[in-house]
Parts: sequence; structure tokens; C-alpha cells
Amino acid sequence: MRGNTSSPQIDGSDEAWSEIEALVDETAKLAREPMSVHEFHAEFVRRVVQATDACGVVLWSAGTDGVYSIAAQIEPPDSLLPSDHSLHARNQNIHEVAARRQTASLLPRQSDHLLRNPTIGALLLQPVVVDDRTVAVIETYHEDVASPSQANNLEQMVAVFGDLLADFHRNHQLLELRQRASAWTVLEEFVEQVHRSIDLKSVAFVIANEAARVMRCDRVTVFRHRDAGCRTLSISGIDTFDRRSTLVRGAERLAQAVAVSDEPLWYSRDGEVIPPQLEARLQLHLDAAHVRSLVVVPLAASIHGQHRESVGVLLFERFEDSSWDESQRQRIEVISRHATTALRNANELAGLPLIGASRLLRRCLSPFASRHLPKTAAVAVLLTAIVAAFCLIPSDFNIEGDGQLMPVSYRHIFAPADGVIEEIHVDHATKVTQGTTLIEMRRSELELEEARLLGEVLTNQKRLDSVRSALLNHKAASATSANEFHELTSEEARLKILLASLREQQEILKRERAELTIVSPIDGEVITWGIEDQLSHRPVRRGERLLSVVDPNGAWHVELRIADRDIDHVIAARRNTEELTVTFIVKSHAGRELRGTVENIAMSTELDEHDH
Repeated sequence: MRGNTSSPQIDGSDEAWSEIEALVDETAKLAREPMSVHEFHAEFVRRVVQATDACGVVLWSAGTDGVYSIAAQIEPPDSLLPSDHSLHARNQNIHEVAARRQTASLLPRQSDHLLRNPTIGALLLQPVVVDDRTVAVIETYHEDVASPSQANNLEQMVAVFGDLLADFHRNHQLLELRQRASAWTVLEEFVEQVHRSIDLKSVAFVIANEAARVMRCDRVTVFRHRDAGCRTLSISGIDTFDRRSTLVRGAERLAQAVAVSDEPLWYSRDGEVIPPQLEARLQLHLDAAHVRSLVVVPLAASIHGQHRESVGVLLFERFEDSSWDESQRQRIEVISRHATTALRNANELAGLPLIGASRLLRRCLSPFASRHLPKTAAVAVLLTAIVAAFCLIPSDFNIEGDGQLMPVSYRHIFAPADGVIEEIHVDHATKVTQGTTLIEMRRSELELEEARLLGEVLTNQKRLDSVRSALLNHKAASATSANEFHELTSEEARLKILLASLREQQEILKRERAELTIVSPIDGEVITWGIEDQLSHRPVRRGERLLSVVDPNGAWHVELRIADRDIDHVIAARRNTEELTVTFIVKSHAGRELRGTVENIAMSTELDEHDH
């Protein structure tokens, strides 16, 4: 970006100073806002150019190693810079001004034994000092400085902006300290929760959920590493999961590969280098999980200070596309270190022999400890008295059940054979008499069989007629041999038997065809709903229920469904009384209570598909 030439001129006019004061106020306001360092530096450089009428401004920021690098800049025009204006020479100026901690103003082509200005314009270097440390240097380029007073104004103006930049760095450092203190408070809570239990499942559950809370990740998974591979112990946010799912299996394969490499895997979409041995498994997991950034950290503990033993793996996943900054990496390192210790202790305890029986025995014996013994004895006596009262004191009680009011005379109509519903003659609530046609069915196999039998009958009848004609001719012709006569007689007998068999088959088919016309077995009323919609031209199988016919004018009874656990009481009550009274309410007459007696109890249990 090149310098902005539309800035206010520092000529001492009230209008120019008003514009400069407005820029200073804007910069001071930005310095107090919680914005990133990169964003503030970009806005800062732009406002310095506008306020000082500089043709170029470069902001140098000090790194942790003391090396200064360009944080933001608006480059001066090429005509102002010489061809030999190297970055190395500029670095020497920056380090010298940072060491002096004093403003340096250099005229065009001016140089001394340590500072040098090779440009054809004025150069101003302003150090920014925070807590006795130069955190930045402001480098401004000016085409011409008309007078010493204007140069003094420039120095004061750049010094003011330097103070604002120092304020921003102080505020930013304070914000970082607050965030770090808050993060350490959260981490302390994490450590307390993780080391509270020594049960393996509980520890894994706490690690997954607390790590997700601390890191603000979408999902954290804890794996246990053994020689056979990694096994998922817990996933944040859920209590149970399917171990055979593609997502879980892919995550376990990725965790196993990272555990073998013993190096953490950091992935985001910023182009980080992925080891070739992990790339294929990582891609498979990304396709299944649809996450945009993740971290896989192997958890290995030192055994007696000699070798490292892998105890598990942590998987951090986020659906947003963002890289892992330094503070997040430090928190993950702390989480992993404490998770390693907690999992190792839980693993060692889980590997002890009879640990499950020992825990169960401890829970069972805890009520009999000396401090709990009086309460335990009192509760035992009370429970014994209650159980004895239930067992020894008889009392009447009612058993409830759902039922259905049904006519005594009813019939279910079933399909007599496999076929297709051809015609339906009744509908719901149709009055019928015994023998009334209800449904007509059609069987294509039956029609084919009838046609085949008819063809065979006609064919064999013609053969029989031919044989009989031959026999008549044989009697007229004396020259025919006796053998031929016997053959014709045998053939005639065989054809007669065959025709008789075929006609019997025709009779059977005729009866089967008659059965396809379904008639009502009783007088009554059809109670099946939607017969036309359910059965019209639909294929059915033998024994399939088609409809039901009841006689509403006859006697009625109530069929009650009693639970299997209660039927023993009903049987015992009926055995002890001649008539067991039943009280029931019909839904259509909800305000009326009816009474009856038990007539029959089924001796076998039937599964009720409506009982959930």
C-alpha cells in the first residue's frame, strides 16, 4: 500500500489541528477496544499517515527473541527510495533506535556512525517503550520538511501516536494476563475434577466433558491404548455410543496411528504438514466426522524414568475452520499432562485382581460400619415389619384390565386359498344372512389347471373314441390278429380310467372354484371398516383374515385382558367363590357402571400386540 497524499497539512491552522485531534481521539478509542494486534496495527499505520502527512509509515514490532519485524506498513513511493535501500540497513536503524529509546530524526541523505538515511526525504524513527522494553518502532517517511518548527511538530505528533501504541500494548498485555488467569482458573477446576475419581470409566467421562468445556471444542474423545489397538472410552456430550459406527472406528484407527508415532497431530485448513503415514487415516476420519480442525495427542507416561508407556489418546475436534493458537496449544498440553496421570492411575487400579469384587464388597459392607449400624438396624426392623404385614394380613383389592364388548355369535372370514379379490359385495355395517355372498376371489392357477384338464379330457376322449372304432372294425375284419385285439382292449380300459381320474380332478377344481365365492356363515352384520380400500383387487394368502361378521341381536360378553402377573389372583378368587363379580364401564356409556360374572378363564397366555 502506498502513502495517502490527502492527509491534513501540519501548517498550524485550526482546521488541520482539529483533524489531527480527531485522528488521535479515534486512535485512542481503538487502543481501548478489545481487538487483535494485527487489526490495530493496520488501523494505526493508516491514521499515522493521515495525521502526519507522511508518504510512508512502517511499524516494526519486537518478537520474543528480540528481533524486529514489519507488523504493518504503508510503503513510501519508489521515487523516494534509492536502489540500495536494503531491509538489512533499515534493521540496523531500528535496533539502534530501540536500544537508545530516543526519537531519531534524519534529514535526506544524512548519516552518522550508527544511523543512516539513504532516501531523498526526511526519516523519523520513534521508539515505543512499555515497562522499560522497546516493543515497537515507528518509521515514517516524509518528502520534505519545510522548517524546524514543522519537524518539531512531526516529532511531537509521532510521539503522541507512539504513546497511544504503548497504551494499546499495555491494555493488550493486561487483557492477556486476565485471560491467562481465567484460563488457569478453569484448568485448576479441570485438574480437580479429573483427579477426583480413580474409576477408569468415570475418569474418561470427566476428561472428555471437562476438556471440551475448557477448550470450547465441539467434541473431545478419550481412547485407551493397548497392544491390540485404541478403544474409545468416552465422547463428550453423550453417555453411550455405537462402537461399530464408521465414525468411532475411523477415530480409533487414527488414534492408533498417532499413538504409534508418539507425536501429536495438529490439523487445520491453514496448510499444516501432515506425516504421510497419518494422511490416509486422517482423510478417512475427516470424511466421516466433517470437522475442519482437530488435534490428536498421544498420552504417554514415563515408567521409573526409563521408557514411556502409552496409556491413551485425546482427540480434540472443532467444526469451525480456525487454527490452534499458542494459548490453546499450551492449554492442550496441560490437559494432556493431567489426563495422562489420571488415566495411568485408573488403568493400574483397574488391572488389580478382584478389584470389582472388592468394590462391591465395600459398598455392601458400608451400611454395617460402626457409625451406620444403629440406622441400619432400625431400617432392617422396619422393613421386616412391613414385609410381614404384607404377607400375613389379608386384604381385598381390585385388579384392573382393558377389555372389549363382543357379541357371543361372531365369525371371522378367512381367505380359503391364495388368490386375488375379484369382487366385493358388502361394506361396513351391511346386513347379511347366512349364505349371502360376501367376496368373490379369482385364482389364475385354478383357471390354468381347469383349461389343462379340459384339454386332456377332450384329447383322451378322442383317443377312446378311436380305440372303440378300431375294436368295431376288428370284429368286422376276421384277419386281424388276437394280439392287436388285446392291445386295443387294454388301451380302452386305460383311457377309461384316465378319463375318470381327470373328471374327478375337474370335480375337485369345481369345488375349489366354488370355495372362492365366500359366503356369510351366520346372520348378522359386517363390522370390518374400509373393506373396499383394504381388499379390492388385492392378492391374499390362504388363512388371511378378510372381514368379520357378528350377530348384534344375540347375546354379548366382555373379553378382559388381564396381565400375566395378576391372573393368579383372579384364578384363586374364582376358586374360592361360586360367582366372581366383575364391574366394568363401557366407553359409550362412561357414566354407567355395569356388573357381570366371570364365565371362563383362558388356560393359556396370549401375547397382546397392543400391550407395551
